[in-house]
Amino acid sequence: MPTLPFPAGFAGVENLPKSRESLTNCFNNQQGAIIPRPGIDEIAELDGIARGQFVWNKSLYQVFSTNLVTDTITGANTIIGAIAGNEIIDTAIGFNEAVIVVKGGEIYTLDKSNTLVSILGNPNIVSCDAVTHINGRFLYIPSDGSPSFFSDIGAAGTVQAASFFDAEELPDDNKTTFNLRNTLYIGGTDSFELFRDTPAFPVPFQRITGARLDYGFIGGLVAYADTFAFIGREKDQDHGIYLINQGRADKISNEAIDAILKTHTLESLSNAVATRFKWRSYDIMTFTLSTASFGYFGGQWFLLSKLIDGIESPWNGGFINQFEGEYYSASLKKVGRLSGSNTEYGELIPRILDIPFQHPDNEWFSVQSMGMAMSQGFNTGPATVGMALSRDNVNYGEFLFREMGAIGEYSKHLDWNYAGGLGSYDGFMGLRFYTTQNVEFDTNGLFAFFRS
Repeated sequence: MPTLPFPAGFAGVENLPKSRESLTNCFNNQQGAIIPRPGIDEIAELDGIARGQFVWNKSLYQVFSTNLVTDTITGANTIIGAIAGNEIIDTAIGFNEAVIVVKGGEIYTLDKSNTLVSILGNPNIVSCDAVTHINGRFLYIPSDGSPSFFSDIGAAGTVQAASFFDAEELPDDNKTTFNLRNTLYIGGTDSFELFRDTPAFPVPFQRITGARLDYGFIGGLVAYADTFAFIGREKDQDHGIYLINQGRADKISNEAIDAILKTHTLESLSNAVATRFKWRSYDIMTFTLSTASFGYFGGQWFLLSKLIDGIESPWNGGFINQFEGEYYSASLKKVGRLSGSNTEYGELIPRILDIPFQHPDNEWFSVQSMGMAMSQGFNTGPATVGMALSRDNVNYGEFLFREMGAIGEYSKHLDWNYAGGLGSYDGFMGLRFYTTQNVEFDTNGLFAFFRS
């Protein structure tokens, strides 16, 4: 009885459906198990769409619609002030104040007394798209792509007339900025430039010679694995997802992910929401676009979704931050806490495994039965797992469901065994396993019994 391999993640060539394999709402931990992604338990309901979330001054803050809100771990919230516009925000945290940038709009400072002040009308300050903090100064990226500017030390709203500098050797617009190990990165449409903070006057930030990265920034900037990831593109090439490395940016998206990116406009990609959290010690990164969402772990991708009235839609994780030992989500009208549940804000989470199997000799074969090992997970009642089969990896038959025991019944083995067998196949068989329960699958535990 041979063991069939589980998918490493979401992959495959778009026009060769038999090459497609995928994991939805679960990921391969590369240690022998398929792990379900976390659920989200609602702790508060607010008005409007979340535009951002950040932690500062021992508090959790969100912007919902035009309200800046602070939350407690119980979901109790207080409105601090008004944030104009409807665009997503970028934030930077200083020693005594935080800066909130509305993309293409207002700029605010927030001090430790929760006093919110607009600084857009201050001398030399213009609307921006991004901000970061380095050695006491705030560095701003103007929305029109013009030269960057920086604040005085310890004074986010004070910018001198001489505090502007052109970050780019190439004639591309500035788009984003971040501080990585006290090196300032400024990303444009075609390249990233690196700067050191020096005693030079009036501009302390001096370009690091030969350190330019010829990869353009589009959106979805997120800190991950001691570096940063982003949606971008190599000069004059298609879109992809990249991870900043020493002297270069490594492309980490595969053809399956790139195919999703190609279906979205540049505006949609520029507004991508990217997050990072650790779940059961696994370091997860996610990207949410207007019509798709997916996660990344250990060099592999997996899809993210939820069920609403039986229809799959992108997950509603929104913006995620750690606060007091837990991870909190701010999304559409809701604040939630990541948990081991099998629902996302009350909606079911479909966990789907698509597994292609090609006969080693590409010959006809017949399957008598399938067996699978798994553990029950965290459900309080019985769980069910369905299996459907396909001859082309596109069209599947009806699901055949098997019931697992309640919580505590681990190392469960399910069998799909029928008197007439499970069909004959011309060199290829596609398997789809489906559950809305919180179960783990053993990657060494999928068995097929073939008939001659």
